[in-house]
Formats: sequence, C-alpha cells, structure tokens
Amino acid sequence: MEGFSRVGVAAVCAAALVLAPAAGASSQSSLDVVKRGLARAVARGWLDPADAKADGAIAYRATRAIPRLRDPQAHNLAAVLGEVAAMAKVYTAPRALALFSMLRLNTFYLSRHPMPGSGRDVIDAEDGVLYRSFPGRGLQFHPLGNFARLGNLVLSGRDADAAELAESLVDRGVPNGPALTWEYYFPFDGGRAPWTSGMAQAVAASALARTDYLPEARRAYLALPRGLLIWLKSGPWVRLYRFSTAEVLNAQLQASISLSIYGKLSQDAEAAGLGDRLAATALALLPRFDTGSWSLYSLGGAEAPLNYHRYVVSLLKTLAQRTEDPAWTSWYQRFNRYLTVPPEIDAKRPLPAVGSRRPARISFWLSKSSRVTLSVGGSALQVWLARGYHTLLWSPGRRRAGAYAASLSAVDQAGNRAWVRLAPVIVRRG
Repeated sequence: MEGFSRVGVAAVCAAALVLAPAAGASSQSSLDVVKRGLARAVARGWLDPADAKADGAIAYRATRAIPRLRDPQAHNLAAVLGEVAAMAKVYTAPRALALFSMLRLNTFYLSRHPMPGSGRDVIDAEDGVLYRSFPGRGLQFHPLGNFARLGNLVLSGRDADAAELAESLVDRGVPNGPALTWEYYFPFDGGRAPWTSGMAQAVAASALARTDYLPEARRAYLALPRGLLIWLKSGPWVRLYRFSTAEVLNAQLQASISLSIYGKLSQDAEAAGLGDRLAATALALLPRFDTGSWSLYSLGGAEAPLNYHRYVVSLLKTLAQRTEDPAWTSWYQRFNRYLTVPPEIDAKRPLPAVGSRRPARISFWLSKSSRVTLSVGGSALQVWLARGYHTLLWSPGRRRAGAYAASLSAVDQAGNRAWVRLAPVIVRRG
C-alpha cells in the first residue's frame, strides 16, 4: 500500500515519456462531457461553483497526463476518466467527491508507478480512502474494501485514522430516500455503473456503528430492505450485487454477522432480527452448498476458489463461536476438513487397447477441482478439471506395440494430492 497527496501532480505528469494519441483524442471527448456535466450540476444547485472548478481542473490534468504515459498506465487512466464522464448527468456532491477524488488519485499514482496487480489496494494519504486495482479499469473506489478497512482500524486502536476514513466515507454516501448508499462506479460482471452491494452495506453499518456515526450506520442498514435482498422459500438472502440474484454464500454469512454486530452496538432490534433471519436461511441451505469435498461459491454454481472457501470457513467459525450453536460448529468443522482432505479419483474401468490410429480414452470421476496429471509411458498431460466425470485422450503416436504403465494424479486448490495407478495401456500395431 502506498500513500500520496496532490503535491507534485503537474510535475509528475510533465515527466512522463511515451505518447498515446488515440487515448488522448478519446480523453478530450471525455473532458468535454465532464465540463458540461459540471456546468449542469452547478446550474441545478448540486455543486458549489468552487468545487466544480476544482473538479474540472482534476479532469484537465488527467487529460493532459494520458498522452504522456506508457501503457498500461495510459489505458487505465483513460478508462477512469471515461467512467467519470459516464456519470456526468448525476454529479451530485457525494458522487462528484467520490469520482473526482478517484480520478485525482489515479492521475497521481499512475504517473509515478506501474499499474498494480489485480486486487491490490492503494491508500490515498490525503483522506485515507482505499482504491482497489482492476487492471483495464484503473484504481477504483471500493466501498466493501473501505468499510472492512474502517472496521479493522477501529479494532486495532488506530482511532485517528479511523476517524479520518469514517468522515471521508460518510461524505461519499449517496442518499436513497431514508437510506445512505455507497456506489461502485465501474461496470462489473454484466452490471452497469453505478451499482451497490448488500454485503458492502451490511459491513458499512457495522463499521460505522463502531465510530461516532450511528445515524449513518442506521441509514446504511436501511439500504438492504430497499432492494438489496432476495426472498427465497427458506427466507431472505442478501444481494452481493444489486443487479444480480445469485445466492453467494460468503456474502450471506458476512452480512448476517455484520448486521448482528451493528444491531448489538446500536440496539437496533430490526437489523439484528434481519441478521438472525439471514443466518437461518444460510443454515437451511448449507447442504446445497456442500459437494462432499468442497463448497460452492453460489447456489447451483461452480466450486468456490480457494480464497473464498477459506473465507467461508472463517465466517462459519465466527458464527459457531458467536452463537455456540452445534449446527454451526458442525458445518465449520466439515468445511474446514475439506482443506486437508485429498481429492478422490475413481477410474475403475479397465483401459481399452489402443489401435494404430485410435487413442485411448481414460474416463474417471473427480471429487473436487484439481490439477490433474495423466501419465502414460513416460509422457504426461496436465489440466485443471472441476468436480465430476471426465475423459482424457492419450494417443500412442509412433510408440511401439506393448503395454505402457499409466497413472492419474490430482492436486486440489489447497495442495492436497491423490494418486492412482491405472491398468496398463495396451498399444497394438498392424
């Protein structure tokens, strides 16, 4: 993580080296849109003229910087400028603050540093706000990352840093009736900007409740019943993304825990009750997330990546400790055990003989997502495969007739390894 301020932005931009004419032309169009949007916002009373002038200067500096930057920095900064321009019709004060602070941050950072790897965080030294790297879209304002950081700052006793970040985030909250929401300003997974997250709102409620912003914490919670819940037969489920109805397990568990924390700190029985109902729904549906060897990321979806399975395990542990309910303890122990259990390979069928032109078909069942290696006669084929039935083909090429030793091995996402010997592959010629 790295901090910085506005000082030296112009000098850094002037020191950049390589031109990108196409990006520059597109950026000028974005700048024109931004200027019109700022003028409209001032006319409607959304923005103070002085703030609009400062925002226009930020956009101008970004436009000047882009043609002087190398790719991928130029491409990423142009993308952020384009996203700021795409919001030009709705430059309300909190949105403008979030958008133009993000653009300022990207201009300064990308003029001095390479684009960070995906998921890396950068902290703005000017206001403590976190921006997350999305290669191709620059460093993005990330509500969930920010409120998670706010909670961690409070719990670690960094009160001054927590107070600074809390104020910065409250200033970026967008009113939605009685609710206060924090928006994402880039398209994602088929959803158009701006979009919100039920998980982020629940984490916001708990984090703000740990500071001096209880009214804002209540308003953060109120966004959930205003469009960020799905109603299933088993009960409510939180929307990870407002534009999606996918039942994501980690989002449900985290939202339940966060609302319980907020409800206890603020004595908000309504929010605490929703947290309990989210937990009950998750508990009822947990068997459908269990493959017997791993967890699913979403209901009816694919197996969870390793980091999300571990996250779910940590959330189940928290629920087990908080509730002292043996049901949660059992699920925690079960999902935690999957991190150490090797994959299973079932390849009991005898291998067919291979003719001079026909490859061998090696069919087997795999218990969980793994890197599978098929070895025959000293050659190896390696491929990532999900849980289920699979068939791999092995061609003898110019090998002589005979029997060739064969085996299958599988290494799951956590590094657990399984190995089985197969019947020899018989190659026949003529």
